[in-house]
Amino acid sequence: MKTLLVIAGEASGDLHGTELLRELKARRPDLRIIGIGGAGMTPYLDRKLADVSELSVMGFVEVLWHIPRLLRMKKEILRVAREENIDAALLIDYQSFNLSLAKSLRQAMPKVRLNQYVCPQVWAWKAGRIPILGNTLDTLYCLFDFEPRLFEGLPVEAVWMGHPLVEVVKAEVDRDTFFRETGLDPTRPLVALLPGSRRSEIQRLVPTLARLVKAWRADPAHQDVQWVLPVAPSLDSSFVARVLDGAPVTLIEDRSYAPRAYADAALVCSGTATLETALLGTPFAIIYKMNALSFRIAKRFVKVAHFGLANVVAGREVAPELLQNEVNPMRLAEELDKLLDPTCAADVRRDLAEVRTHLGEPGAAGRVAEHLLR
Repeated sequence: MKTLLVIAGEASGDLHGTELLRELKARRPDLRIIGIGGAGMTPYLDRKLADVSELSVMGFVEVLWHIPRLLRMKKEILRVAREENIDAALLIDYQSFNLSLAKSLRQAMPKVRLNQYVCPQVWAWKAGRIPILGNTLDTLYCLFDFEPRLFEGLPVEAVWMGHPLVEVVKAEVDRDTFFRETGLDPTRPLVALLPGSRRSEIQRLVPTLARLVKAWRADPAHQDVQWVLPVAPSLDSSFVARVLDGAPVTLIEDRSYAPRAYADAALVCSGTATLETALLGTPFAIIYKMNALSFRIAKRFVKVAHFGLANVVAGREVAPELLQNEVNPMRLAEELDKLLDPTCAADVRRDLAEVRTHLGEPGAAGRVAEHLLR
């Protein structure tokens, strides 16, 4: 029996991992899979070492507080890898931790094949990691077509497989069912709030979103708008509700895509969620707020023209970006007014359709599974 170690460190990694593990198990039911994942990956793990929530940390400064815990986790993973005598490792996104783990695995178990699923964003920052990745990993599965070129001349096999979101992102239920389930009015405007999947993101973004909702509701011209917030599986609804502090927002569990698919506009935390929302075709603005020192460091090192992933993929701004101090009720309201205008919304939807063309054909998880098993 072959044993595969799989490590995902955040909600987006669990999303990618779920589809890939499903494809692997369908092809090789006897494959033993151990590692770290979230709710989606858990049914496919024969031995779960920890949950993604135990690894999820965001920001340069914030990571410093969690280094001792992350080091303990890495030590435990290495111990189990030797105990299980793994044949290969599949490291999903979560670049800093997984690169460190890959180097340690290479040293401790040199015959183990090391595979990374999702190329780290070395095209945006930390280009110095390109040769490290290229000389440590055996295979690097890329989501975007421009990434393999970065690794030309290095030992790693960097291959473009396309983006799995192309086939994953679709409303879980039809429109009538969604409005019936939630009790929302299908004739009134609907705005979806996507503040992220980490507690730190909720704490930084949701208080401002709550003030926006309350101010909007107090304005007679805006009273018709309804608000929904799909709660990420890594979060507790009661925690999100406390941070909302009484703002009239409907929390949705187990429905990540439908709230956005049927919304007239959305405010979306920067990350994979911006690609998902672009694929759903809902006009949206990208929002993000981090520790002030982390942001100053990021501005110094990030080398791309756009912050939001949907804009990076499109190569231009298809969704407005509001960062740091721009994340305030007044600016958010300005952008929402534009996005809710039918003429503006139609233009935005045409721009968002362009994003899909850069993400490849459906079947990415299956292609990765086939390659990995070979």
